[in-house]
Amino acid sequence: MSSSEQARPEVPFVVIPDTPSVLVTVTDEALREVASGIGTIETTVTPGIYRIEQRFAGAVATRFVEVGDEAFTERLPLPRVPAPAPVRRTATSHDEHGAAALRWSRESTHGTGAPSLMVLLRNLRPALRLDPYALQIAADSGAAVDGGEVGWRVDEQQGWSAWSAPLAPGGYRLRLRRPSGEGLPLAQALWVSEGWTTLVFVSNSTRGAQPQHASVEMAPLGSGWSPVDEELGLAREAALSGLRQGIDLISDQQLLPMLDSRRADPFLGVVGAHAMLLDHRPDLRRLDEVVRRLTPHLPGHPDVAALRTLTDGPPARVTSPPMLAASCRLLIAADAADPGVIEDDSVAEGVAERLVGRGVWTTWLEQERWPGAVAARGGPVPRGAGGARPLAADAVSRVQAYVQEIADLEGRAVADVLHTVSRDELCRRTGLPHRPVERAIEGLRETGDG
Repeated sequence: MSSSEQARPEVPFVVIPDTPSVLVTVTDEALREVASGIGTIETTVTPGIYRIEQRFAGAVATRFVEVGDEAFTERLPLPRVPAPAPVRRTATSHDEHGAAALRWSRESTHGTGAPSLMVLLRNLRPALRLDPYALQIAADSGAAVDGGEVGWRVDEQQGWSAWSAPLAPGGYRLRLRRPSGEGLPLAQALWVSEGWTTLVFVSNSTRGAQPQHASVEMAPLGSGWSPVDEELGLAREAALSGLRQGIDLISDQQLLPMLDSRRADPFLGVVGAHAMLLDHRPDLRRLDEVVRRLTPHLPGHPDVAALRTLTDGPPARVTSPPMLAASCRLLIAADAADPGVIEDDSVAEGVAERLVGRGVWTTWLEQERWPGAVAARGGPVPRGAGGARPLAADAVSRVQAYVQEIADLEGRAVADVLHTVSRDELCRRTGLPHRPVERAIEGLRETGDG
């Protein structure tokens, strides 16, 4: 082999995705990674065949290209991304759904006045069976507030169902009217802020409504949903995808407008802040600035309170659960170190004890909605597959079982475990707030085992 064949000259290689938050990976003919990064890739390669893979908001697109002896530049169209919201340039952007969002975010389907909450359920693909009354909106207490079927507006031909109404500021929950396919009566946290409309977009699939994959936005009260800024819409979907995977998938080019979106959509700033926290070395000074800018626009918002646990601002105190599961984890961790961050006997405390891992949103098992179940703490608990293990047990029992398991595995007395494993550490390991952990410890000591 000649020296010229051994050292083939490299040429500039540039690929430019259609939006900055696309994760691009380039591999050569031997499947060796040549370059990888978010956004534009600029490198040099030897002539040959290369595979370009794009990942964005759960969608993957792959293409093969041939590089010759001259500089190579390729613009990459956005992968066909499905999105719960009718964001333009996504695979599921339907004009009729956008029109429904525009209308019902300004008009109420239930009650009178400008709506402070809108929920839009929509088919992402035509011809899917749509149950227009699959969803229910309830107050923080669990009592339904949507007026039943008469509270919804439906267009089965266009494949959407909408609910909107003026609600008092505070915590609410979104649930399936009937238990999910797994038979679980689950609920997701919602929050309504003074002067804003919370917009919830839910996709309908072959398995029915999918609230766990919802997209949430906010708009100034009365102005309604606006699809104008496509880049921010795509940035939201990228950030939510990153939160689902626990990976930082948002570029600085898109993150900065998200963090400064408080006047147009402050919840976009909350999502951006959590996306920023996925960085292995997050900029807490920038986070502090974001929280200070968001607080006047979202007073009392539990997701902002959760972010505040990482800053030097006033201590957080919440009674309602935050919308994002990442926010809920921050509050639980803060409550372990500073009891009272999650107020005792509050809805937020009850939710923290019955969390279910289900995507990016705070989701919990509504134990009181089990047929024949006892709502009181410690009542009958449904069991999982085969009846071997409960799907969700009383939080106190879970902590006690955990302590007993440590004692059994290590051949130690329960009292010794309680002496060496602090309450704060038990909170961290079990993912529970301080109150059920304290009750579990007290119970173990009262039985004489601790």
